[in-house]
Amino acid sequence: MNRWLAALALALWAPCASAESATEAEWIAAATAAVAYGQAQGMPISLEVQSGAGLSGHTPVGIWSADGRCTLVVSARDNPTADRVSAMIAPELRALFLAGAAMHEVGHCHRRLQGYPHNEKLLPVVAWIGPVKTWFNRRIRLEEAYADMTEVAWLARHHPDQYAAVLQEIVKVRTRFLEPKHDTLPWLALAMADGPHDDGKDLFALADQHLSRYR
Repeated sequence: MNRWLAALALALWAPCASAESATEAEWIAAATAAVAYGQAQGMPISLEVQSGAGLSGHTPVGIWSADGRCTLVVSARDNPTADRVSAMIAPELRALFLAGAAMHEVGHCHRRLQGYPHNEKLLPVVAWIGPVKTWFNRRIRLEEAYADMTEVAWLARHHPDQYAAVLQEIVKVRTRFLEPKHDTLPWLALAMADGPHDDGKDLFALADQHLSRYR
């Protein structure tokens, strides 16, 4: 774990290798590949492109789900968060990082299709109650961790040689935008320590195995 912490410190304090941000076309290409991956697994998922910062948290990629289907939404054009996130990433890892971010959303889709709750806002009438807020944050955090572990499993299977480098970039972004509902760093630390483990079986089952190691 000490080696992982040292790597994290270097990733956080090293100067950004490039001030350039990804183009909308790069985000769309990554999302298109992720949607194709999900469809190949039999998932009812499609792609939609928007502009502006309309997605929750102003994320450049997000997932909508309704009526047993998912839509992976790209909203990178005219979205300052898309520029900030992609400009943090080492240029040689940017395409793979974007592909992983899209696979993260495919992980969310899988969980939602399995019936897991996914609303990200508490009703105002109960939002002020401490124990309820703590429970709610923990539930959202678990869904974020599962999506991260889907990305980890995908990296281990398809890009093991760049596994550690991309994980450092994920940790960098998670740390920069850290807040309780999205604090998946404990799971990422275990994934970094484990290395690119892959049993060759169902990718989403492997993500679930990773998720169960830390609660």
